[in-house]
Amino acid sequence: MSVNVHLTLRVDNLESLTEAELVKTALAEVLRAHGLDGQVNLRKFREPISVKVTTGKWPVSVRGFGAWSDAFEKDAKAAVAGAAPAAAMDLEWGHPDDDRS
Repeated sequence: MSVNVHLTLRVDNLESLTEAELVKTALAEVLRAHGLDGQVNLRKFREPISVKVTTGKWPVSVRGFGAWSDAFEKDAKAAVAGAAPAAAMDLEWGHPDDDRS
């Protein structure tokens, strides 16, 4: 069974735009590996220096969300830690189907 989810992943406490670019590149690889490239927005910000991954207006559909999300979070944390060890990553999942009345 597939689940529709919204993703918000933010990486803060970056020391420079160069470090932000390294994080962005590392997260792009994770997104590709998990089949999310082309389905989410990946952006680098100058002020404050950060990187953010978000779904757009439409959620993404994921099969086997529990196991998949655990693997995705693990890979994202490892990618961020490898690119910027002092960075802080915050990841949130939204479940739009649960929000419907």
